[in-house]
Amino acid sequence: MYSNPSKLKKVLVLIILLSTWIFINSCSTIDYFSYEKPLYGSFHSKIHHINLITYNINNLMNYINQNNFDFVIFQELFNESTRDEIIEKADLNNFITFIARVDYNSLPEFIFQDAGLFLMSRYPRVDLSEVEFADGTKNSNGVIHKILEKEISKTNDFLANKSVLGVLFDIDEATKLFLVTTHVQAIGSTEIKERQLAQIKEFIDNAVDTIIKSGTVKSPEDLIVVLAGDFNSNAYDTNRFSTMQKLLGYPRDLHKEFHGLNEEYTFRFSSRNASRRFDYIFAYDSLNQVNFKRVDVQSINAIDVKDAGNNSISDHLGLQATLRIK
Repeated sequence: MYSNPSKLKKVLVLIILLSTWIFINSCSTIDYFSYEKPLYGSFHSKIHHINLITYNINNLMNYINQNNFDFVIFQELFNESTRDEIIEKADLNNFITFIARVDYNSLPEFIFQDAGLFLMSRYPRVDLSEVEFADGTKNSNGVIHKILEKEISKTNDFLANKSVLGVLFDIDEATKLFLVTTHVQAIGSTEIKERQLAQIKEFIDNAVDTIIKSGTVKSPEDLIVVLAGDFNSNAYDTNRFSTMQKLLGYPRDLHKEFHGLNEEYTFRFSSRNASRRFDYIFAYDSLNQVNFKRVDVQSINAIDVKDAGNNSISDHLGLQATLRIK
């Protein structure tokens, strides 16, 4: 627990999941750059809240800048001009860390679209370059990621490299946030989706265990572990949800925890009303009997951002949460 629980500060995560297929582009494994900025100013010294939003949209830069987010994560962001526009329009008084691309240079991955993962943050990343992770986990400029298995399907979804990305951030002098994002194949067999979920769990297990053993984090109880993204699995299908929870290691689905039996949807088919929740914000209290710093839900809800013509900018609604750091 913090010694001064009255001091509050938002840490916001925006997850943007873009489902539109664009063009195949050549790229390096990780494009990363940062700006120098003091970390522990008066408003960063005692952080007690995390606010998150998961979204599937085309462009949210006005919304992002107006709402003063601390973390922004995009998935399936393939278009080069869109990436450049996001970086150009990002408020540099707010964002200092940019991970603009995650991709793979080896066969057969380099013949497919990049992973479409993008992240920017108010907080500096912790450089993991000197930490040795398990085989299969790529360490690129101190950012870790892993390719997920996939299979050919009837949509263009399989043409993108499915991946899981993990970045460790400094929140204050002691607290670290391990933020993980991914996107599970939309159209595919149950077997491949479940294999991808198991690979995500393997990635998180190894990453957290390695980070702790390396001494990068002083204590596991100083570490927050959050997983967010589009899992293409309906939260209100009891069997699928139960299987997903088991394969991921039983993280807390923060939306269900807060809303109970009240259903709220984040995905619409064609122009119809939203009728599924494929988007999740998970928190891990522990893994393999190792306890982490806990976050509690203060609020969480779906949000529909619209353009100037009052049209929804995505087939996904956002999932926005305010979390209190214990």
